Amino acid sequence: MATIKDIAKLAQVSPGTVSRALNVEKESAVAPETVERVKKIATQLGYRPVQHKASTSATITCALITTLTLQQETEDEYWHFIRKGIYETAKSHSVTIQNIFRIQNGVDPKLVAEYDAIIVMGSMSNQSLKLFKQFNKNIVVIDDVNSDYDFVDTVGTNLYPLTRMALDDLQAEAQGPIAFIGGNRVEMRANGSVEHEVPDPRAIAYHDWTLIHQQPDMSEITDWTSQAGVTAIKRLIDAGQPIGGLLVASDPIAIGVLKGLRDRQLTPGKNLPLISFDGIEVASFLTPALTSIWLPKEELGVAAVNQVLDLLASHRTWSARISIPGKLGRGDTFPIKQA
Repeated sequence: MATIKDIAKLAQVSPGTVSRALNVEKESAVAPETVERVKKIATQLGYRPVQHKASTSATITCALITTLTLQQETEDEYWHFIRKGIYETAKSHSVTIQNIFRIQNGVDPKLVAEYDAIIVMGSMSNQSLKLFKQFNKNIVVIDDVNSDYDFVDTVGTNLYPLTRMALDDLQAEAQGPIAFIGGNRVEMRANGSVEHEVPDPRAIAYHDWTLIHQQPDMSEITDWTSQAGVTAIKRLIDAGQPIGGLLVASDPIAIGVLKGLRDRQLTPGKNLPLISFDGIEVASFLTPALTSIWLPKEELGVAAVNQVLDLLASHRTWSARISIPGKLGRGDTFPIKQA
Protein backbone atom coordinates (compact mmCIF):
# COMPACT_ATOMS: atom_id res chain seq x y z
CA MET A 1 0.00 0.00 0.00
CA ALA A 2 1.34 3.41 -1.00
CA THR A 3 2.41 5.80 1.78
CA ILE A 4 2.83 9.55 2.07
CA LYS A 5 6.61 9.04 1.87
CA ASP A 6 6.20 7.24 -1.48
CA ILE A 7 4.18 10.14 -2.87
CA ALA A 8 6.66 12.70 -1.48
CA LYS A 9 9.57 10.93 -3.18
CA LEU A 10 7.89 10.96 -6.59
CA ALA A 11 6.57 14.51 -6.21
CA GLN A 12 9.96 15.75 -4.94
CA VAL A 13 8.45 17.46 -1.93
CA SER A 14 8.43 16.75 1.80
CA PRO A 15 5.98 14.36 3.48
CA GLY A 16 4.55 17.36 5.33
CA THR A 17 3.71 19.05 2.02
CA VAL A 18 2.01 15.88 0.78
CA SER A 19 -0.02 15.69 3.99
CA ARG A 20 -1.25 19.25 3.54
CA ALA A 21 -1.93 18.86 -0.18
CA LEU A 22 -4.16 15.87 0.53
CA ASN A 23 -6.01 17.64 3.36
CA VAL A 24 -8.94 19.77 2.17
CA GLU A 25 -8.60 22.09 5.15
CA LYS A 26 -4.87 22.67 4.67
CA GLU A 27 -4.29 22.45 0.92
CA SER A 28 -4.56 26.25 0.63
CA ALA A 29 -1.14 26.46 2.32
CA VAL A 30 0.43 24.67 -0.67
CA ALA A 31 0.95 26.04 -4.18
CA PRO A 32 -1.92 24.94 -6.50
CA GLU A 33 0.44 23.28 -8.98
CA THR A 34 1.99 21.27 -6.16
CA VAL A 35 -1.45 20.19 -4.89
CA GLU A 36 -2.39 19.06 -8.39
CA ARG A 37 0.88 17.11 -8.83
CA VAL A 38 0.58 15.42 -5.42
CA LYS A 39 -3.05 14.41 -5.94
CA LYS A 40 -2.29 13.03 -9.38
CA ILE A 41 0.55 10.86 -8.04
CA ALA A 42 -1.58 9.75 -5.09
CA THR A 43 -4.32 8.60 -7.48
CA GLN A 44 -1.80 6.78 -9.68
CA LEU A 45 -0.41 4.93 -6.65
CA GLY A 46 -3.85 4.13 -5.30
CA TYR A 47 -3.13 5.91 -2.04
CA ARG A 48 -5.81 5.67 0.65
CA PRO A 49 -5.48 7.99 3.65
CA VAL A 50 -5.45 6.45 7.10
CA GLN A 51 -8.50 7.55 9.05
CA HIS A 52 -7.71 9.15 12.42
CA LYS A 53 -9.97 10.37 15.15
CA ALA A 54 -10.55 14.08 14.94
CA SER A 55 -8.20 16.02 17.16
CA THR A 56 -9.72 18.41 19.68
CA SER A 57 -6.95 20.94 19.10
CA ALA A 58 -4.57 21.53 16.23
CA THR A 59 -1.17 23.16 16.43
CA ILE A 60 -0.34 25.57 13.64
CA THR A 61 3.26 25.46 12.48
CA CYS A 62 4.96 28.65 11.40
CA ALA A 63 8.43 29.52 10.14
CA LEU A 64 10.12 32.86 10.84
CA ILE A 65 12.36 34.30 8.12
CA THR A 66 14.42 37.26 9.27
CA THR A 67 16.53 39.56 7.12
CA LEU A 68 18.41 40.73 10.22
CA THR A 69 21.69 39.29 11.43
CA LEU A 70 21.91 38.05 15.02
CA GLN A 71 24.06 41.08 15.87
CA GLN A 72 21.50 43.50 14.41
CA GLU A 73 18.69 41.91 16.41
CA THR A 74 20.77 41.90 19.58
CA GLU A 75 21.80 45.55 19.29
CA ASP A 76 18.42 46.97 18.23
CA GLU A 77 15.64 46.81 20.82
CA TYR A 78 13.08 47.40 18.07
CA TRP A 79 13.51 43.94 16.55
CA HIS A 80 13.91 42.24 19.92
CA PHE A 81 10.45 43.35 21.01
CA ILE A 82 8.87 42.42 17.67
CA ARG A 83 10.13 38.89 18.26
CA LYS A 84 8.75 38.98 21.80
CA GLY A 85 5.32 39.89 20.46
CA ILE A 86 5.45 37.06 17.94
CA TYR A 87 6.43 34.38 20.46
CA GLU A 88 4.02 35.40 23.22
CA THR A 89 1.04 35.64 20.87
CA ALA A 90 1.95 32.39 19.11
CA LYS A 91 2.11 30.57 22.44
CA SER A 92 -1.36 31.76 23.47
CA HIS A 93 -2.91 30.64 20.16
CA SER A 94 -1.37 27.17 19.70
CA VAL A 95 0.98 28.45 17.01
CA THR A 96 4.42 26.86 17.02
CA ILE A 97 7.33 28.90 15.62
CA GLN A 98 8.98 25.73 14.40
CA ASN A 99 12.01 27.15 12.63
CA ILE A 100 13.95 30.39 12.20
CA PHE A 101 15.72 31.10 8.93
CA ARG A 102 18.28 33.89 8.58
CA ILE A 103 18.17 35.05 5.01
CA GLN A 104 21.93 35.75 4.98
CA ASN A 105 22.44 31.96 5.02
CA GLY A 106 20.13 31.50 2.04
CA VAL A 107 16.74 29.81 2.28
CA ASP A 108 15.59 27.10 -0.13
CA PRO A 109 12.03 28.17 -1.06
CA LYS A 110 10.92 24.52 -1.07
CA LEU A 111 11.51 24.37 2.68
CA VAL A 112 8.69 26.81 3.47
CA ALA A 113 6.11 24.33 2.15
CA GLU A 114 6.65 22.39 5.39
CA TYR A 115 4.75 25.00 7.42
CA ASP A 116 1.21 26.31 7.65
CA ALA A 117 2.46 29.90 7.30
CA ILE A 118 5.54 32.13 7.19
CA ILE A 119 6.30 35.39 8.99
CA VAL A 120 8.99 37.58 7.39
CA MET A 121 10.82 40.19 9.46
CA GLY A 122 12.39 42.96 7.37
CA SER A 123 12.67 43.88 3.70
CA MET A 124 12.78 41.23 0.99
CA SER A 125 12.71 41.59 -2.77
CA ASN A 126 9.42 41.12 -4.63
CA GLN A 127 10.90 38.31 -6.70
CA SER A 128 11.98 36.35 -3.61
CA LEU A 129 8.62 36.77 -1.86
CA LYS A 130 6.84 35.58 -5.00
CA LEU A 131 9.18 32.60 -5.09
CA PHE A 132 8.32 31.72 -1.48
CA LYS A 133 4.62 32.13 -2.23
CA GLN A 134 4.84 29.42 -4.88
CA PHE A 135 5.43 26.99 -2.03
CA ASN A 136 3.40 28.61 0.74
CA LYS A 137 0.41 30.88 0.19
CA ASN A 138 0.24 32.20 3.76
CA ILE A 139 2.90 34.90 4.17
CA VAL A 140 2.91 37.91 6.50
CA VAL A 141 5.67 40.54 6.19
CA ILE A 142 6.51 42.72 9.20
CA ASP A 143 7.97 46.20 8.75
CA ASP A 144 6.83 46.47 5.16
CA VAL A 145 8.38 49.37 3.26
CA ASN A 146 7.59 48.25 -0.28
CA SER A 147 4.30 49.51 -1.69
CA ASP A 148 4.49 46.78 -4.34
CA TYR A 149 3.81 44.08 -1.74
CA ASP A 150 0.20 43.61 -2.87
CA PHE A 151 0.33 39.81 -2.94
CA VAL A 152 1.19 39.11 0.71
CA ASP A 153 -0.15 40.39 4.02
CA THR A 154 1.89 43.20 5.59
CA VAL A 155 2.11 44.63 9.10
CA GLY A 156 3.82 47.98 9.66
CA THR A 157 3.43 51.51 10.94
CA ASN A 158 2.70 54.93 9.45
CA LEU A 159 6.29 56.15 9.09
CA TYR A 160 5.69 58.61 6.23
CA PRO A 161 2.93 60.71 7.89
CA LEU A 162 4.71 60.50 11.25
CA THR A 163 7.80 62.00 9.63
CA ARG A 164 5.83 64.83 8.05
CA MET A 165 4.19 65.56 11.43
CA ALA A 166 7.57 65.60 13.22
CA LEU A 167 9.05 67.96 10.63
CA ASP A 168 6.15 70.38 11.03
CA ASP A 169 6.63 70.29 14.81
CA LEU A 170 10.36 70.91 14.48
CA GLN A 171 9.83 73.80 12.08
CA ALA A 172 7.63 75.54 14.66
CA GLU A 173 10.57 75.53 17.11
CA ALA A 174 13.57 75.79 14.80
CA GLN A 175 15.60 78.88 14.02
CA GLY A 176 16.79 77.66 10.64
CA PRO A 177 16.49 74.67 8.26
CA ILE A 178 15.78 71.13 9.50
CA ALA A 179 18.42 68.43 8.92
CA PHE A 180 17.76 64.70 8.68
CA ILE A 181 19.93 61.69 9.56
CA GLY A 182 18.79 58.21 8.62
CA GLY A 183 19.60 55.06 6.69
CA ASN A 184 18.44 53.00 3.73
CA ARG A 185 16.65 49.68 3.85
CA VAL A 186 18.30 46.64 2.31
CA GLU A 187 16.09 44.30 0.27
CA MET A 188 17.34 40.71 0.45
CA ARG A 189 17.06 37.82 -1.99
CA ALA A 190 16.14 34.29 -0.96
CA ASN A 191 19.71 33.14 -1.62
CA GLY A 192 21.07 35.57 0.99
CA SER A 193 22.44 38.20 -1.38
CA VAL A 194 21.42 41.85 -1.47
CA GLU A 195 18.93 42.81 -4.18
CA HIS A 196 19.41 46.54 -3.66
CA GLU A 197 19.08 49.34 -1.13
CA VAL A 198 15.79 51.19 -1.03
CA PRO A 199 15.02 54.58 0.53
CA ASP A 200 13.42 54.47 3.95
CA PRO A 201 9.92 56.08 4.15
CA ARG A 202 11.30 58.65 6.63
CA ALA A 203 13.94 59.78 4.13
CA ILE A 204 11.33 59.98 1.36
CA ALA A 205 9.02 62.03 3.57
CA TYR A 206 11.87 64.40 4.48
CA HIS A 207 12.77 64.91 0.80
CA ASP A 208 9.13 65.64 -0.11
CA TRP A 209 8.76 68.01 2.85
CA THR A 210 11.84 70.06 1.88
CA LEU A 211 10.46 70.51 -1.64
CA ILE A 212 7.09 71.70 -0.36
CA HIS A 213 8.69 74.09 2.16
CA GLN A 214 11.44 75.22 -0.24
CA GLN A 215 14.09 74.25 2.26
CA PRO A 216 17.55 72.89 1.37
CA ASP A 217 17.90 69.11 1.61
CA MET A 218 20.29 68.67 4.53
CA SER A 219 20.21 64.91 4.85
CA GLU A 220 22.84 62.35 5.82
CA ILE A 221 22.05 58.78 4.79
CA THR A 222 24.25 56.37 6.70
CA ASP A 223 23.93 53.02 8.47
CA TRP A 224 21.81 52.40 11.55
CA THR A 225 24.50 52.44 14.25
CA SER A 226 25.32 54.93 17.00
CA GLN A 227 28.81 55.45 15.61
CA ALA A 228 27.28 56.39 12.26
CA GLY A 229 25.24 59.02 14.10
CA VAL A 230 28.41 60.60 15.55
CA THR A 231 30.00 60.80 12.11
CA ALA A 232 26.87 62.05 10.36
CA ILE A 233 26.18 64.99 12.70
CA LYS A 234 29.81 66.10 12.53
CA ARG A 235 29.63 66.09 8.73
CA LEU A 236 26.49 68.22 8.83
CA ILE A 237 28.05 70.72 11.23
CA ASP A 238 31.30 70.88 9.28
CA ALA A 239 29.38 71.62 6.06
CA GLY A 240 28.87 75.12 7.47
CA GLN A 241 25.11 75.34 6.91
CA PRO A 242 23.33 76.48 10.12
CA ILE A 243 21.11 73.70 11.52
CA GLY A 244 17.81 74.86 12.98
CA GLY A 245 16.54 71.42 14.03
CA LEU A 246 17.25 67.71 13.68
CA LEU A 247 15.14 64.69 12.80
CA VAL A 248 16.86 61.32 13.31
CA ALA A 249 15.41 58.07 11.91
CA SER A 250 16.15 55.85 14.92
CA ASP A 251 17.11 56.07 18.58
CA PRO A 252 20.36 54.07 18.13
CA ILE A 253 21.55 56.63 15.54
CA ALA A 254 20.31 59.48 17.77
CA ILE A 255 22.46 58.23 20.67
CA GLY A 256 25.50 58.84 18.48
CA VAL A 257 24.10 62.19 17.36
CA LEU A 258 23.88 63.33 21.00
CA LYS A 259 27.54 62.48 21.51
CA GLY A 260 28.53 64.32 18.33
CA LEU A 261 26.61 67.39 19.44
CA ARG A 262 28.20 67.31 22.90
CA ASP A 263 31.62 67.16 21.26
CA ARG A 264 30.71 70.47 19.54
CA GLN A 265 29.29 72.00 22.75
CA LEU A 266 25.71 71.86 21.47
CA THR A 267 22.76 70.65 23.55
CA PRO A 268 19.56 69.50 21.82
CA GLY A 269 16.52 70.95 23.52
CA LYS A 270 18.52 74.07 24.33
CA ASN A 271 20.49 75.04 21.20
CA LEU A 272 18.23 73.24 18.72
CA PRO A 273 15.20 70.89 18.78
CA LEU A 274 15.68 67.18 18.04
CA ILE A 275 13.17 64.38 17.49
CA SER A 276 14.04 60.72 16.96
CA PHE A 277 12.15 57.49 16.20
CA ASP A 278 11.60 54.17 18.03
CA GLY A 279 10.87 55.06 21.66
CA ILE A 280 13.33 52.52 23.06
CA GLU A 281 13.58 52.38 26.85
CA VAL A 282 17.19 53.54 27.10
CA ALA A 283 16.32 56.82 25.31
CA SER A 284 14.60 58.17 28.43
CA PHE A 285 17.76 57.62 30.53
CA LEU A 286 20.04 59.72 28.32
CA THR A 287 21.11 63.26 29.16
CA PRO A 288 19.23 65.02 27.77
CA ALA A 289 16.45 62.42 27.45
CA LEU A 290 15.56 61.86 23.80
CA THR A 291 12.19 63.05 22.58
CA SER A 292 11.30 60.10 20.42
CA ILE A 293 8.35 58.96 18.34
CA TRP A 294 7.10 55.72 19.85
CA LEU A 295 6.77 52.97 17.24
CA PRO A 296 4.83 49.76 17.80
CA LYS A 297 7.16 46.82 18.40
CA GLU A 298 5.52 44.00 20.34
CA GLU A 299 2.29 45.14 18.72
CA LEU A 300 3.67 44.37 15.25
CA GLY A 301 4.54 40.85 16.35
CA VAL A 302 1.06 40.38 17.84
CA ALA A 303 -0.60 41.64 14.65
CA ALA A 304 1.55 39.36 12.46
CA VAL A 305 0.46 36.22 14.33
CA ASN A 306 -3.17 37.37 14.22
CA GLN A 307 -2.84 37.79 10.46
CA VAL A 308 -1.51 34.24 10.19
CA LEU A 309 -4.55 32.96 12.08
CA ASP A 310 -6.88 34.95 9.85
CA LEU A 311 -5.24 33.69 6.66
CA LEU A 312 -5.58 30.08 7.76
CA ALA A 313 -9.15 30.46 9.00
CA SER A 314 -10.57 32.46 6.09
CA HIS A 315 -8.67 30.94 3.15
CA ARG A 316 -8.97 34.36 1.55
CA THR A 317 -7.33 35.08 -1.78
CA TRP A 318 -6.75 38.79 -1.21
CA SER A 319 -3.99 40.41 0.83
CA ALA A 320 -4.39 42.77 3.79
CA ARG A 321 -2.32 45.67 5.11
CA ILE A 322 -2.25 46.42 8.83
CA SER A 323 -0.82 49.78 9.92
CA ILE A 324 -0.39 50.45 13.64
CA PRO A 325 0.17 54.19 14.23
CA GLY A 326 3.06 55.61 16.24
CA LYS A 327 2.95 58.71 18.44
CA LEU A 328 5.26 61.42 19.70
CA GLY A 329 6.60 60.72 23.18
CA ARG A 330 8.06 62.99 25.83
CA GLY A 331 11.67 63.98 26.35
CA ASP A 332 14.07 66.88 26.83
CA THR A 333 15.26 67.39 23.24
CA PHE A 334 11.91 68.81 22.02
CA PRO A 335 10.50 71.39 22.35
CA ILE A 336 13.14 74.01 23.05
CA LYS A 337 13.44 74.69 26.78
CA GLN A 338 13.56 78.40 27.55
CA ALA A 339 16.47 79.49 29.81
